[in-house]
Amino acid sequence: LFCPAYPQPGINVLNQWGLHNNTSPPSWKYTWSFVMDGNFKAKHLHPIKPFDEVWLSDGLGFMVGKDRYKMHLAEAADTVEKSSCNNHRAVNQANAARHKLESTGIGGVACAQHGCFVPHYMVDFQKGERQATSTIPHSRVDHEQINMDYALCKASRHNMDGITRAVTFYDINCQYNKHLQVRVDRKMAPELTIIPGIGLWHVHGHQDSCY
Repeated sequence: LFCPAYPQPGINVLNQWGLHNNTSPPSWKYTWSFVMDGNFKAKHLHPIKPFDEVWLSDGLGFMVGKDRYKMHLAEAADTVEKSSCNNHRAVNQANAARHKLESTGIGGVACAQHGCFVPHYMVDFQKGERQATSTIPHSRVDHEQINMDYALCKASRHNMDGITRAVTFYDINCQYNKHLQVRVDRKMAPELTIIPGIGLWHVHGHQDSCY
């Protein structure tokens, strides 16, 4: 279940795009728009008896599957990146540990036009809205994503077969997109072009060089 207004091949758009001679669909017509954001108020303490915890919505609805998500968290290490923009809370809190908290907030990806969240990929934060460096042997590039990288990569594969362009709006996109393609290498559809943007509400808090 996702936004019915968005073109989803095989669901509300013909797989063949209704075109002839195997021609590609116009990208402008089938462009998706995502809005990304985090909420630092939704904190969660470490449970006293974790084995007594019962997950009521593990991987259901908009919630992320905990086992797969924890596997990504275990395989990834933080990259500490100093912001070249203004004093954005989302960037600075990425390095702020909260030892008593299991989650320091939540984040997700939704359609920018109607606010429908992408199913299964509402993630929690451990140190703010983090990016990650892979700790897998024989690889030193930042291609294992956690938190918002994980949410965006999974969202970009949800009913998007054949979609080649997506616009993302994020209040810290000027920092987030610096090394995005390196971090998410092979995790995002290779034919998908990401066009970053900053919403009107947040853009006034940025420097002119951000856009």
